[in-house]
Amino acid sequence: MLDMTIIRLAAGLVLLIAANIALGSINAIIDGEWDRTKFRNGCIKSAVVAAALVAVYFAGYLNPDLMVVEVDGQTVNLMTAVSLAMLAAFTAYAVDVLKKLKDMLSTATPGADAAPTALPSGEGKEDHTAPEEE
Repeated sequence: MLDMTIIRLAAGLVLLIAANIALGSINAIIDGEWDRTKFRNGCIKSAVVAAALVAVYFAGYLNPDLMVVEVDGQTVNLMTAVSLAMLAAFTAYAVDVLKKLKDMLSTATPGADAAPTALPSGEGKEDHTAPEEE
């Protein structure tokens, strides 16, 4: 029987990776720095990370007690190690996505005309310091 917690964690990790790529891409598009190669490499990296996590999970599922390590008095088998690695990756991507969302929400959208600033009273837009032509 598959561990649904790990499946949910893996699905969430894939969604976080996709959100990270999407937010990074939209920021690059807004800045005019979008690079097709960088986008492609990010997608490939995310697919490789997901495939590696799936492979390691199934390796641990098939042989749960094959690799046993003791850390601070706790016995850690391959399944526990995979869970910890996925949780660490999930946390790292979640922090990165939340940072990008915060940055996106707290900055103005470029390209929008800024509202004109108020002029001090008694002054117009014309420059009266320039000499007048006769």
